[in-house]
Amino acid sequence: MSHSTTPIAVIGGGFSGTLTAIHLALRLPDRPVILFEESGDVGPGLAYRRDDPHALLNIPARRMSAYQDEPDHFYHYALRVLGDEVTPDDFLPRRIYGEYIKDCLAQTQKHSPNLRVDHRAVIDIQTNPGSSVAVLTLKDQTALMCARVVLATGHQGSAFSGSIWAQHTLPARLAASFDKVKQGDTVLVIGTGLTMIDAVLELERRGTPAAVHAISRNGLLPRPHEKASPVSPPELDDLPDSDLRRSLRLFRRAITNHSAEGGDWRDVFAALRPATPSLWQEMSVKDRRKFLRFISPFWEVHRHQCAPATFHALQTMIDEGKLDLKRGTIVSVESKGGRLRLGLAPRNRAAVTRWLEADHIIDATGPARDITTIKHPLITNLLRRGFLVPDELRLGAEIHADYRAIGRDRFPIEWLYVTGPMLRARYFEATAIPELRLHTSALAARLANELEGSRKPEALAV
Repeated sequence: MSHSTTPIAVIGGGFSGTLTAIHLALRLPDRPVILFEESGDVGPGLAYRRDDPHALLNIPARRMSAYQDEPDHFYHYALRVLGDEVTPDDFLPRRIYGEYIKDCLAQTQKHSPNLRVDHRAVIDIQTNPGSSVAVLTLKDQTALMCARVVLATGHQGSAFSGSIWAQHTLPARLAASFDKVKQGDTVLVIGTGLTMIDAVLELERRGTPAAVHAISRNGLLPRPHEKASPVSPPELDDLPDSDLRRSLRLFRRAITNHSAEGGDWRDVFAALRPATPSLWQEMSVKDRRKFLRFISPFWEVHRHQCAPATFHALQTMIDEGKLDLKRGTIVSVESKGGRLRLGLAPRNRAAVTRWLEADHIIDATGPARDITTIKHPLITNLLRRGFLVPDELRLGAEIHADYRAIGRDRFPIEWLYVTGPMLRARYFEATAIPELRLHTSALAARLANELEGSRKPEALAV
C-alpha cells in the first residue's frame, strides 16, 4: 500500500466524526477515508437520535447548518422535507437534524467513493517508535494500517458510577430505558440542565411516575431563547482579558449598558461567543478553576438556552406540582427494600438534612468530562499507551493548536488528531454545533494540508 493510499480513520460517527470525514473526503479525493461507528447508526449521535417529535433542537434552524460557508444549508433541507411553513427561527425536532446529518453523508458518498463507513469497533491503536503510521486493532482482531487517525468519539461515560447506583440508574439520553418506570414510581433526576429537561418531559409524555424530583448543586434551570433584540449587539473590544475578575466586571457592565438601551442579555452572550476560546486560553489555571467552581453553573444556564416551547412545557410541570426542584447534593446512598434511600444536604455541606426514597435515578449530569473515567477499551488503551493525556482540570484531553493530541512526553503525536467534546480543555466551547462545525472544518484543512505537503497551512477558523 503506497503512502498516498494509506487510509485516514475517523473514529466516531456522531456530528463531529461525520463532518470531519466529509471534509477530509472532499479535500483528499484520492485517499481512502474510513468512518468507524460501532453503534451502526452514523450521523445523528446521541443528541439527534431521538424519534420523539416533541424533542426539539435548542438552537433555531438558521444557526444549525453543518457547513460554515453555507449558513442556510440545514434550513433549506428542512424546507424540502417539512414544507414551506418552516421558518429560519423555528426550533425543529431533533430527529430531523439527525436525518439531515445522514443526508449530508449520503450526498457526499455519491460523489466521493473514497469515503466509506465501517461498523466494527476500534479497540486499540499502536505504532512503532518513530513511525507516523498507526495500526488499528478492531474488535474482530483485524489489524488496519492508517496514515492518520481522528478521534471523534463524542459524549461517553457518566459523571458518576458505582454498584449501588447501577441497578437503579437510567441514562437520560436513552429514552427507551424509561420503560422501566412504572405507574406510581418515584424518580429522582440528578442534574437540572438541558438533559434533565429532556428526561422529565419524556416522563411527562409517558404519564407514568407519581413523583419526579430533580436536584443539582445550585438548582438552576436553563433560560429560554427569545426573539432577537432590535438593538445592535455591543462591541466587546476589551475582551478577552487575562484577568477573570476584570473580564467579569467588563461583561456585566456590557449587559447593564445594553439592557439600558433596550437590548437583551442574550445579545451580549452571543457577542462574546467568538471570543470565548481566546478568553479561556488567556486565563491562568487558577482563574479557570475559579470559573468552573463559582461561575460555570450560572454561565451554563444562560449560555446554553432551550427552545421557548420546551421551557414553557417544563414550567407547566413545575406550576402543576409534577416536578419538584431541589438545590443541594447527595451525600448518602443506601438500598432499602428494593429502592434507594438518599440523604440530601445543602451544597458545600456534609450533614444530611433530608431524606428521599426513589425507585429510579436518572443520570442527567451529562457525559463524563474526565476521560480517565470513560469505560471504553479504545480510550483506556490510548491513555495507557500515553497517546491521550487528560488536561489538568479534567475537562477533556491535552490538545495542540493544530488539533493533534499531546502525548505523555508533552509532544504532539503526529498521527493522532482529536475533535468533538474532548476539545473543551483547550477551547472551552466544544459541544454546540456552531463551534463543532468550525472545529471539524479547521481540523480537516490542517490534516489535508499536512498530508499534501502544503507549505502554508490554512489558518484556524476558531
